[in-house]
Amino acid sequence: MIPRNIKREHILKAIEEIKRNGVPEGRSSRKFLLEFEGRYYPPKYVISLANRYANGEELDPSKFGGGKETNDFLKGLGFNITDVSGKDEAVLEPSKGRKEKSLPRTQHNERCRRCKEIVKELLEKIYGRVEQNYKFDVGTHPEDFEGTPIYAELKEIYTSLQNYRGFRDFVRTRTLPNCDFFVPDPGFIVEFDESQHFTTPRKLTLKRYPEGLGLGFSREKWIALCEQINARDDKPPYRDEQRAWYDTLRDFLPIIKGLKPTVRLFSRDLVWCGLDPDDPKDVEKFREMIERNTEWKIEVRGDPNPLLARIIIAGEWGGRPEEAKRLLEDIYDRWPKGKRVKFLITCGGFLQFDWPKSISTEDIGDNRDPNDKVINILVAEAERLARFVLSGGLSGKLGELTDYMTLGIDSYKERISTTRNYINQPHVELVFLVDLRNNKLYWTGKSYPTPNQQRNLVRISDLRSHFFDLDVGKVMVLGCHDLSIFNPRSKNARGWRKKVNEEFRELAREERPIYVLHHPHTAVKVRTWLNAWNLLRRMVRSVKVCAGAGRFYEPDRDPSEYDGLDEVLKHTKCGNSLDFVVYTKFLCRNLT
Repeated sequence: MIPRNIKREHILKAIEEIKRNGVPEGRSSRKFLLEFEGRYYPPKYVISLANRYANGEELDPSKFGGGKETNDFLKGLGFNITDVSGKDEAVLEPSKGRKEKSLPRTQHNERCRRCKEIVKELLEKIYGRVEQNYKFDVGTHPEDFEGTPIYAELKEIYTSLQNYRGFRDFVRTRTLPNCDFFVPDPGFIVEFDESQHFTTPRKLTLKRYPEGLGLGFSREKWIALCEQINARDDKPPYRDEQRAWYDTLRDFLPIIKGLKPTVRLFSRDLVWCGLDPDDPKDVEKFREMIERNTEWKIEVRGDPNPLLARIIIAGEWGGRPEEAKRLLEDIYDRWPKGKRVKFLITCGGFLQFDWPKSISTEDIGDNRDPNDKVINILVAEAERLARFVLSGGLSGKLGELTDYMTLGIDSYKERISTTRNYINQPHVELVFLVDLRNNKLYWTGKSYPTPNQQRNLVRISDLRSHFFDLDVGKVMVLGCHDLSIFNPRSKNARGWRKKVNEEFRELAREERPIYVLHHPHTAVKVRTWLNAWNLLRRMVRSVKVCAGAGRFYEPDRDPSEYDGLDEVLKHTKCGNSLDFVVYTKFLCRNLT
């Protein structure tokens, strides 16, 4: 039987050990594999090793079952299990003593010269010209940066390194040593970090980085690697402090030189020379690794005892499922310890899919009461995206933090849904409610379009689809403009819009929802939704908690017209929340 005190962190430590040491003969898997960050591991051996971190000794494989027992246990911790069949040897962790089929040598280690060559070739495939061992003409002492916005931070980090072991003069060059790679267009540094970079002094520097510093890697992951590897290099005795300081300067260099954030790759994350620069799939996989942490900065804002969490995107957002998946992974990493909520909500259009070519305008029929077959096709496409985004163990991770989450899913349209924008292409705007405890998906969608989109929106005519009976009580889920049904000005509606208003209001009073979750595309003005929220709460007295998660961004409005973010967040909720504000397309919000 598998000990119940083995936790996710023990499994992750076991995976790191396998990365370092490989898999012993006889401990590989013939049927199933644990998939993690694009690599595959034998599930039963992972648990055996994890027990050492949980209970002090490696677990005898005869003491617990493989297959269902092992797989169910790992799935319960949020990991993904897959079949062995069809997996390329290049992505399997090597066994000790077994010759690798996919690599040109019998052994592979992180100092492999070919790995760096492949990294350069992949960068060139994506960005064009790449400079290796690039020299920036910048100094190496804190005083060289006096008068810059980062002088105080660098001075504090430098002093802390001096005080760590008493080495005062670990800087021995006048200018910063070469960077591994520099990509001139769009302008960023790429560092290839081997194990010797993960030291206590490096951890010390990373912990002192200011909030808002743009980084092209996960600071939390790098700190964790420093704790796990805890490398030491005493030739010369101050080498660890010196290396940590030079790495710090490379991380701060984008502010000094106006570059995009420095990207760091961990040498042991992958057998990099196993990637093929001529294989589009490998190139795209590498692009995702490079761009994973360069596109946004997450700021966490929390009320006491929050019942729900919101993702507020401040900036451009394309709705690409790959980006959404990475963002949710990063939010999981940034989630405050000890905080658990009932709901996590996203904005309208958080995900987007291409309009299916099989659906013509004739197939839709009356878009105000469209053909059920068309609705089913669109919902199936949206569900496919939702399940992709939550795959690979992400639903299990998020399930550690919340019971339910919502995903705003639109078909692609050229313009964002706002009152002023005319949208002249067929489109649908859906919202999925996901029960993360059992991976069940429920859906609804916009029933009350803006006047400028009503001719082309495939409308969800079933108003009861907005109401869900959950273990916490009745929940009302609204698409973007649906909340306008409760705007006092909607009393002026005519025709079918007036009928929808009356029916929806009566239905809301009848259903008596306790929670209202709204999914606007944008929220940059306090009064956009304020009157509707106020009337809704007066009309439907059962409502206790409500919130919207619109983007703090509107491309057709000058940013000078935006209200303050604090005020918008305050007036788009009733009840305490945990807010993740995602600043996209930034270098360093607080320091530049």
